[in-house]
Amino acid sequence: MNSIALKNEINDINTELNTIAEVSWKEQNTTEYLSTYLKDFPIKRFNKTGFMLQINGESESAIAFRTDIDALPYRLNDQLKVLHACGHDVHMTILTGLILKLKALSYKPKHTLKFIFQPAEELGEGAKYIVEEEQYVFNNVDYLFGMHVRPSNELKKGQFSASIQHGASGTIYMDVITKAGHAGRPWESINSIDIVMDIYEQIKRINMGSNRNYSIKMTKINTMNGQDNSIPGHVRVTFDIRANFNDTMDELIAAFNKMIEDSRVQYIDEDVTIHTEIDGYTVAAEIDMDAKEKLKNAIVKQGFECVDTIYTPGAEDFHNYTYAMPNIKSTMLGIGCNMEHGLHHPEMNLDKTVIFDAIEIFYELLQEIDN
Repeated sequence: MNSIALKNEINDINTELNTIAEVSWKEQNTTEYLSTYLKDFPIKRFNKTGFMLQINGESESAIAFRTDIDALPYRLNDQLKVLHACGHDVHMTILTGLILKLKALSYKPKHTLKFIFQPAEELGEGAKYIVEEEQYVFNNVDYLFGMHVRPSNELKKGQFSASIQHGASGTIYMDVITKAGHAGRPWESINSIDIVMDIYEQIKRINMGSNRNYSIKMTKINTMNGQDNSIPGHVRVTFDIRANFNDTMDELIAAFNKMIEDSRVQYIDEDVTIHTEIDGYTVAAEIDMDAKEKLKNAIVKQGFECVDTIYTPGAEDFHNYTYAMPNIKSTMLGIGCNMEHGLHHPEMNLDKTVIFDAIEIFYELLQEIDN
């Protein structure tokens, strides 16, 4: 990208996006700012927040790019601040910059191009919402590309990965309800904490084999309305559950559910209720080899070092698209940016000159697929 004026414009866009950072499903200002800035192109606003921009090509067959648009809330110095501590400002700027580059070059694509500005990634809800409520977005889409800045322990500046193997993740809530009582007369009650700890010991013995990456661990325990001198009759427990691949996650959830059912049988003659539900479930990446190879070629042609795949236990709701629509060829660009502090840290910072490198990679990719 040689135009100094265009680079300055793109940097100004990034500055503004950080000024108006907003949490999931509240991205009204972000949506308004970007859709107004890009008003020269056909735009379809989503019923909630976010929008899709389309550039028609010679063919209805489409290539889609997606960016997340939400930020994260933090309480700093007793003040609530919303920060782009996951790099979504960079992702939005890359996609906006790519659109502006295409406009500056009067690029005439052979494929129709769709640019998806998606809300609520941090809640794991935005992609599912678009799949369910804005289905037209993926009409005729053959390829779908996402992106994510990476911590320095994964990629350095000048390095890009042609795919990111995010894992599957979810939150399981378990309620154990028993007969409460006074701590001085424990024989008159059933201690729900004892049952929870017994169940947790069984969970820790789940063994899926040493050659697979997975975890399930308790992250919170709460005695509902309990007192210090009483035996609680209701305990709510939160588990975080993760696996690198979807088939491993399916087996892990099945093993957990079987263990819970065995516990119900164990306490069937007592006044005990065990209820579980899973929330915030995000599937693992299903990487398409064709899409990855094309992105790899674009990275190399631009003179950058290409890492084939980054493996991370983190989750990303981008992969819900191809899980729901497996016919779409998809991968994510991993962006090395000399990130300090890491993702989701309130002091996270990175080298934003990578914005222009990523724009050039995606432009190279468009030409590769068009040709």
